[in-house]
Amino acid sequence: MSSCETSNIDAQSEITGNWMLKNVFLSDAIDTPCGWEAGEHEPLTLNITRDGDSYSFSGKSAVNNYFGTFSILSYNETTRTGKIKSGPIGSTKMAGPAPLMNCEQRFFNQLETAIDFSIDENGILKIGTFRNENSHPRDGGYYLIFEKK
Repeated sequence: MSSCETSNIDAQSEITGNWMLKNVFLSDAIDTPCGWEAGEHEPLTLNITRDGDSYSFSGKSAVNNYFGTFSILSYNETTRTGKIKSGPIGSTKMAGPAPLMNCEQRFFNQLETAIDFSIDENGILKIGTFRNENSHPRDGGYYLIFEKK
């Protein structure tokens, strides 16, 4: 690890709190949280809390409430990016219209498979898989974009 990278994020207070999903970045395009086919829906939320070195999250998805945990593996203060590992997501089991259920599944999959996060200077939280030097030229990454509530 370089001198700018730590295994314990110094910006811990920045990642904790209540977030609302604003957009989804899909390699080279920005999508709404649930896509056009879902129409109007309640906002997707993410509440992150910290207990020691572990983090818990919960919130409201397109249909169900959900919860889980994650660990911060590293954080680079200069680039304001880090690596995370998420555990499985649990949720309530209500059914809803197919477009909202598809939105929820996409959201849960992205949270569970996320390996990268960043918090930019404007307080925007991105969680997902970012483009790297080994990425295909057309692969710009895939991540969720949150704003604090």
